[in-house]
Amino acid sequence: MGARAGNDGDRNRAAGSDVTGSPEVIAGLDPRGQSRGAVSWAAEEAALRGLPLRLVVAVPWLADTRHVDAEPQRVSLRTQAGRILESAAAWAADEYALPDLVMEVYDGSPVAALTAGSRHAQSVVVGSRDLNRLEEVISTGSVVVPLTARAGCPVVVVREPSAGRSRRPRLVVGVDARSPSAAALGFAFGEAAVRGVALDAVFVSEPPVLPFTRRKRAGESQREMLAGTVTGWSERYPGVAVAEEVLSGDPVEELVRASTSAVAVVVGRSPRRAGAGLRIGRVVHGLLHRAGCPVIVVPPQ
Repeated sequence: MGARAGNDGDRNRAAGSDVTGSPEVIAGLDPRGQSRGAVSWAAEEAALRGLPLRLVVAVPWLADTRHVDAEPQRVSLRTQAGRILESAAAWAADEYALPDLVMEVYDGSPVAALTAGSRHAQSVVVGSRDLNRLEEVISTGSVVVPLTARAGCPVVVVREPSAGRSRRPRLVVGVDARSPSAAALGFAFGEAAVRGVALDAVFVSEPPVLPFTRRKRAGESQREMLAGTVTGWSERYPGVAVAEEVLSGDPVEELVRASTSAVAVVVGRSPRRAGAGLRIGRVVHGLLHRAGCPVIVVPPQ
């Protein structure tokens, strides 16, 4: 199976905009060439689900071209983007059995390209070489946070380069008691089933300032809540082994701790609209900053 080029001459065309049937997996490549972790995750996801894989490199418009002929620079950038795509496509096609693979150079913002593509995609995968740097997570110039806040499908953020530590064959999903994310749980169960791994459903609550007896009753209530939330999905995915954990502490700290040995951590995005700002929630922010494995952020249904 060979890769084919997308119609990258149309400036208004967004990644994934030609999808009319089944969705596809989109991988946004770093124009600096550091995207192997993202390509690997996206290619494996596409192969496991039998979906097309689209590799996208966005070439942003230059800030000020009023007094300079920018065409030579744009030609150079597009040529470089093409080389990055061809290298990634060759590697992905050699490593994974992909039903279809498309390469696309997009003229414009990577956030705009990938957000538009997310309306049709099964998932969008991006890498972040700087997940351990606060600037990458909070910067308005980065791709990760704006895309995560606006995407219409799950966004997978993969550390670049991928960490080489040993992973247990399990996914972790964070369950929010205040607004349980059916979308995040559903995606986590589906992902665990496709990948053939176990799933840990983790509910974390802040330590209550209560007498021991009332704390014990509160813990029992939380375990019942978690079990009730998970039961329906377990029935739909009987082949997925599920472990339920109720923890007391800071949700970010506990999920970061769980991430050190997991294949990925799945969390739901804040249901608040992002129109007034990049409101993805404190837990998502914390995981993007500190998680030791890929983070999958699932938007509300």
